[in-house]
This record gives sequence, C-alpha cells and structure tokens, in this order.
Amino acid sequence: MTKMTLFRRFKRARKGMSTIFGGLFFIILILMGFNLMLWNFIQYDAYNQVITSTSLRDQQAKSENLVFNPPGARDFTANKFNITMNNQGGTTITVSRIYITNLSPTNSPQCQGAALCTVDLPPASKTFSNANIQTGENDHRITVNGMRIDDGSGYKVVVSTARGRQFSFYYPWPVNGPGASNSNQTNTAHGALDVKFDLTSFNFTRGTQTVSQQAWTVPYQTNVVYWVKVVNNAIYPVSISRYTSLYFVCYQDRFGSGQDPGYGLPPCNETDNSFVVDNGTMNPNTLVAYDDVNRPYVIPGAGPNGPSGFTIVKFGSFCPGSLCGNPPPPQDVDFPTPYLVFMGFFYKGANGILVGQTISFVAVRACSTYPSCP
Repeated sequence: MTKMTLFRRFKRARKGMSTIFGGLFFIILILMGFNLMLWNFIQYDAYNQVITSTSLRDQQAKSENLVFNPPGARDFTANKFNITMNNQGGTTITVSRIYITNLSPTNSPQCQGAALCTVDLPPASKTFSNANIQTGENDHRITVNGMRIDDGSGYKVVVSTARGRQFSFYYPWPVNGPGASNSNQTNTAHGALDVKFDLTSFNFTRGTQTVSQQAWTVPYQTNVVYWVKVVNNAIYPVSISRYTSLYFVCYQDRFGSGQDPGYGLPPCNETDNSFVVDNGTMNPNTLVAYDDVNRPYVIPGAGPNGPSGFTIVKFGSFCPGSLCGNPPPPQDVDFPTPYLVFMGFFYKGANGILVGQTISFVAVRACSTYPSCP
C-alpha cells in the first residue's frame, strides 16, 4: 500500500467525523432552544398562577364586610369586653389585630395618640379570642382581654383582617350613626331625627277633632294638639323623652322682651312650651300625659336606603309628663301674631345616653279670624 493510498483514506475518515460532530452540534442547538422554550413556558405558567392567586385574594378581600352591632362594645367585666359584629360579606373573615385609640381622654389616659393600644392573638399583654367569623354569621362576639373602654372616654376601635381590610366603630356609639336618609323628603337636622318635610308634616287638632289639619295657621287663645311627622336617620331606634317640646317665640318680638314692634302690631312677650303627650291623645279634650318609661314613642331606625316611614309625635301639654297631673293642662298661644316654633327633641339611643337635638324651626301664624288669616 502506497503512501498516497493511506493519505486518501485518512482524508475520507476526517470528512466522516466532521459530519458526525456537525450533526451533534446541531442537535445540541435544537435541545438548547427547546429547553429555553420549556423554561419560558414554566415561568409564564408560574406568573399566571401568581396573578390568579393574587386576583382571588383581592376578590376575597373585597368581599369582606364586617358590620358592627350597636353599641359596638358590650358585656364589660373587670378587665375584658366583647365586640359584636355580623359577617355580611361573601367569605370567612379572620381578624388578625385590633387597634384602639382614645380620641377624647375624659377619664383615662390609655391608648392616646402614638401610644394607641394594639390587641393581638395570645401571647400578648392585651389579647383577643374567637377571631374567625363565618360567612353569614350574626352576633359574632370577639372577646378582648386586658383592658376596657367603658370609662367615659371616646374610643375608635379598628378591626384588621388577615387579608388587610380594616373595619371600625366608635365607642360610645355615636347618636347619629351611619344610617342614610332621603334628603329630598326630609328637612336638614343636626342629629338622628328629622321632621318629614311636606304640607302635612305639621298638623293640629282642636276641640273634639280626631282628624288633623295643617298647622301653618292656627286659631289663637285656643287649646290645640300638634301632630308632627318625625323620621329617624340613625341605624338604630330611638326613644323620645318626656322633656321633648315645641318652643313658641313671637316672630316680631325679640324673644319675649314685650317691646312694641310697631307697624300696628300688638306687643307680644310670649314664649311657650308645648310638651309631648301620649300617642293616644286625639285632641285637647283627650289629653293623656306622656309616659316615657312604659309608653314611649320609639322611632324606628333607618334601613340601607334611609328611613322607610315616619312616626307622628303629638304635642299639647303645659308641662312635661305627668308633673302637672294626668290629664295635664293644655297649651295654647295667646297672641294673634306669627310665631317661630323650635322643635327640641330629647331621646335615648342604643347606648342609653340622653341626647338633645333642636330640629329646624317652622313658622306658625296665629289668627283671631281663623281659618281666614290675612
């Protein structure tokens, strides 16, 4: 075998190896590309899982809805109390922490400002229990241990959930809670109660009448019973006190000074109260003293869309309750002149505290020629 033959064989062998190595390199490139694509698919799938999980968590957080039952905090003992609430959302709620801030430190310096009180699950100095509220559960009670908030100060209580939502209430429970009202049908007031504003919202009866009529004009020196339509904007019912009254002030006078107003009008030094009477009263001849313990006016609380109706509250007594006897003496207006009538309401809400509120006044014309009033 010659040298030329060996060289030719070696050359052919090198060409075969190059083909093999080129094929292997091509296969490696394909595998690397496939691996990169597979890695991208895996990462994209993981990303979608995170997005789905986050979206589900956000939806569950949005569906949380804790509603506190008045008065918010209750069942106080030496060093603990309960927070009562309803789960009106679409998912089970887990409470993770409670924050308590003293907004008006009347009788206690605790939980003020940056030193607010933090209540955690055990172990802690201030703890709470019964943290899980099932969907649709009503009157769920979380027990707070290690403190109390019924000391006369005003507190804000914030309940934080495991999903990051926060729900709060104030204790003592505000008189004018978050209940809505229909402002197109009621007058503006600065508290829970409003007077329904229409032509028949302020009526009266006299003599033996049993059907009331509009009281924008009334006969003077005549005993009357006033009928007022009242609505409650708060979310809880309120009970009317016997000291609730209508306060009459002569329109052209300076709050009872008796000065001559001029313009041919007689002087008027009258400021009269007409106190609330029992609902069974129909007219001045059937006056029944108001009993705010056994037969109180209870004005129902508002629903989600505001007050669903009204309550007629009657006035006509010379003094509150039965202080002047039963039946009480009637009340009238003594001068044929316009009067401003202030409505002073005293009532108790869910927390049992007596609250005073003046509802917007109305104008009444007393006439000597009633029913014709020039």
